[in-house]
Amino acid sequence: MSASFSQTYWVKYGWQAFNSAGDARILSLGGAAVTDFGTSVSPLFNPAASSRVGIHNINYTHQSRLAGMINSDLIGLPIRSLNRPLNLIIIHEGIDDIPDTRHILMDFGLDGVPGTGDIGEGNGILDEGERLDEKKLKYFSQRQLGLHLSTAWKREHFEIGLALKMLQHSLGEFSGTGIGLDVGLLMTPWKEGQLGVTIRDVTTSWQVWDNGTVERFKPTIITGISHSYQLSEWPLSVTGMANVVLDLSGRSIDEDFNIGKNGGQMLMGINVVYHHKVALRLGRNAIGSTTAGIGLSWADMSLDYAFLNAPSGSGLGSTHLVSIAVNSDWLKTQIEKL
Repeated sequence: MSASFSQTYWVKYGWQAFNSAGDARILSLGGAAVTDFGTSVSPLFNPAASSRVGIHNINYTHQSRLAGMINSDLIGLPIRSLNRPLNLIIIHEGIDDIPDTRHILMDFGLDGVPGTGDIGEGNGILDEGERLDEKKLKYFSQRQLGLHLSTAWKREHFEIGLALKMLQHSLGEFSGTGIGLDVGLLMTPWKEGQLGVTIRDVTTSWQVWDNGTVERFKPTIITGISHSYQLSEWPLSVTGMANVVLDLSGRSIDEDFNIGKNGGQMLMGINVVYHHKVALRLGRNAIGSTTAGIGLSWADMSLDYAFLNAPSGSGLGSTHLVSIAVNSDWLKTQIEKL
């Protein structure tokens, strides 16, 4: 006879592979992308953009965070074989060589002799006379693999999107599986203007670990606005965007405002494009850091770079992203020529 026990917790973090993901273009704009459309990565921020993917529809992004400690890769592409628009995003994030210090303390107390029960023995604190056993130091890895599948419907002046997301998380010898649902709305109420709303984890998301622990995540509501202006004298366009993020899972140290027990952030970005070929970008992201980037675009390919500054005084190191997006028809032609 055997029995199993499980506990359920409401937690704030756990889907960071999704929350920190994006391509270089979007993240250089502070991630203020609820009204963004045109790439296969846009549905990650608003599923309603699933039917508005442009010609550069296959995207690959590599991201290096915390001075190279965390590396992640993202692939976004539309699925064309069905009757309705579908968009798939694959995310992989990994951290290697994480030190496991749980069993290296020689907690023998002040006399340095085990089993005497003297002051400090077994208290879990490195007291005077105690030391660490380097031979017991081990290392482990963390891996997260995420899938984001989205679609959208057009209803009069609105576009409504739905996304199913799944996460496989391994942490040392433990592993967990998560599932969640996002919904989004996108509209164009005036010329060159966009309004958008995304609710992440709308039904609350779940992460179930192999030891029986269940982690649940409350929804996050993101609203956004953007407007583009085309200069008449120059082949220059300027787009400004802003998002308001309300996290229903509670307050955090990065919040810009709070509503009751819930914290919120302001995201902002500005995108300046010359002749539809060269873009300069600037933004502010959810942790209050300055973001910047540059983009180059051709008929069948675009390259983007983003720099995300670390919070002041954090010592966490900067984040660098590089993205390449290509036209799937052009890519197919190039492969056939090989």
